[in-house]
Amino acid sequence: MRRLHRQIIIVLCCWLGVASGALKADVESSSSQPIHIVASIPPLAGLIYPMLGEQDSVTVILDAGSSPHGFQFRPSHMRAVQQADLILMVGTPVDAWIQRTAERADSASLQLFDPEKSDWLPRRDSGTWSRDHHHRHGQGMHGHAQQTGLQAVARIDGHIWLDIERATDWVADMSLALQQLRPERAAEFQAREQQTVASLMAARQVWSDQLQAYQTKPFVVMHDAYQYFELRFGLNAAGAVYMNPEVAPSVRRIQEIRDTLVAQGVVCVYQEPQFPTDRLRSVLRGMDVGLGQLDPLGAEGTIVPYEHFYDSLVQSFIACMQDASKP
Repeated sequence: MRRLHRQIIIVLCCWLGVASGALKADVESSSSQPIHIVASIPPLAGLIYPMLGEQDSVTVILDAGSSPHGFQFRPSHMRAVQQADLILMVGTPVDAWIQRTAERADSASLQLFDPEKSDWLPRRDSGTWSRDHHHRHGQGMHGHAQQTGLQAVARIDGHIWLDIERATDWVADMSLALQQLRPERAAEFQAREQQTVASLMAARQVWSDQLQAYQTKPFVVMHDAYQYFELRFGLNAAGAVYMNPEVAPSVRRIQEIRDTLVAQGVVCVYQEPQFPTDRLRSVLRGMDVGLGQLDPLGAEGTIVPYEHFYDSLVQSFIACMQDASKP
């Protein structure tokens, strides 16, 4: 009988210990409030997404399939920014529509563009380019290092999220911002940061190997958004249909692009989901050129990790090149 009593007491103590531990874990988990993040564009949301827990959330301001150029900031967007724990912005004219509201909000914010750095790529002023042009622009903004602030922002190519090397570095900045918001979860964020960076670095090598075969193949894009992508992987862009993403190309511009297709032996022309394709019919009429699609923003309507977004970009680029090379 005494042995039975002792067994009951031992089982009861073990059950109480387990219950106490579970209760403690629940209390610790509930004591850490979820983090709500607002990102101006989908790729930024995709960069921070792998580091978040199930309780955290991300809202993207730019509507799926929309272009950030000329985007209209609405009252609902303003409310989302004001209620966020952390605001992620590119910090270039691409998402200028969110920057002033973010400055006024009480939320923490992280701007990826640093105007004090001098190695950003300058905007390309013309709509057709050459290999020599790529080389000169590949030197970045070192020649304009004395220009900072608004001058630097106005001169650079603002599509900086397509630079895979910089994007990998930004993961650490985002992780630090999360740790500052929830110090009790620092170890969690650091572990996920390391996993994300390692995965991106491995993927970058794979993409480099895959794209190597197409480095000399000339192509034309819908608008000049891919300079960082081109230069990281040594690709040969010959021009853009839209010189200004907010202004439809003129008849003269269309003829210039047609001349470029012939003169440079362009293999592929890439449309974008954010732009109407009617003008491309005039560009491609009678031309033996492949038609593909590149998405610089992620128009899927759901938040996906940045690595998935970038892989889609790479594979879409390759798909057109492969189709165009078939007899």
